[in-house]
Amino acid sequence: MLPIITVAVALWLLTQTHETALEGALVVWIALAVIVAVRRLAVGLGAFTLVAVVALGAWIGANSSELTWFGHQVGHGPRDGRQVALTFDDGPDISATLAIARILDQHGAKGTFFQVGKAVRARPDITKALYDDGQLLGNHSYRHDSTHWLDPRYPELGMTQAVFADTVGACPAFYRAPHGQHTPFVAHVVADHHMVMAGWDVSVGDWTTQSGASIARRVLAKVKPGSIIDLHDGLDGNVHADRTNLVAAMPLILDGLAAKGLQPVRLDVLLRKPAYLTGCGSRRPVQTRAAASGMAPKSMAASTRLVRDR
Repeated sequence: MLPIITVAVALWLLTQTHETALEGALVVWIALAVIVAVRRLAVGLGAFTLVAVVALGAWIGANSSELTWFGHQVGHGPRDGRQVALTFDDGPDISATLAIARILDQHGAKGTFFQVGKAVRARPDITKALYDDGQLLGNHSYRHDSTHWLDPRYPELGMTQAVFADTVGACPAFYRAPHGQHTPFVAHVVADHHMVMAGWDVSVGDWTTQSGASIARRVLAKVKPGSIIDLHDGLDGNVHADRTNLVAAMPLILDGLAAKGLQPVRLDVLLRKPAYLTGCGSRRPVQTRAAASGMAPKSMAASTRLVRDR
């Protein structure tokens, strides 16, 4: 009986993930469960295969950008419109972040920048320039590492909110988990802050060394109305990362979206939710004029006059 349950669970999990490595692991456990059933091996081995598959399922749920098993998160916007959201993780970066913002402005678009607290602390001038330009800021943890998301208290969220409050006088209403990794505890902390956990439905591995043309081609092949596109203007909060490939891809992506009749907007506009909280203390969302329009009166050129590389 246990091998049958194992096979059923593993087959269902195959429909929930699109990662080749995880799919391969599930196939291996299915094969092992079948062998246990056919040869009528020890019950203990059957129990072991079931526990292993359940553990693999937990990993899938904790690392998914769309599944809501471990707490509510948004993977895309309305599919019946023509809007999409361009989002950027891991910044700010000294060379790429404002270059991307300028390209967005040149195309009449705004983006959403999920920033790492330690990087904002290192280059608050870049974050402030984005805010003044009307780009949307989001919380992307303080350290962007592989362990602190396992802390059930998840202080990373509040630490980063405090950095934003110090830097721009506002606290983001959107949070994105580094690598998409989250637990029910993380989801509870996000909800307690009255924030929205945002995933994505388009990701193309732009942090690799692929060319700008390749990044753009892959994004445009996957995008659909309502998509949340996940790109990286930084890498793990390193303010000196080389993101020239993404900067090169941006005009191609924006021209391609226009050719498809898709309009890139800020995430708050796509999801019709508040952009910022009234304050980190009150944790209550506020709908601002800029949030409603996705635009701001200042231009990036004006905002970046005071920003210099250090």
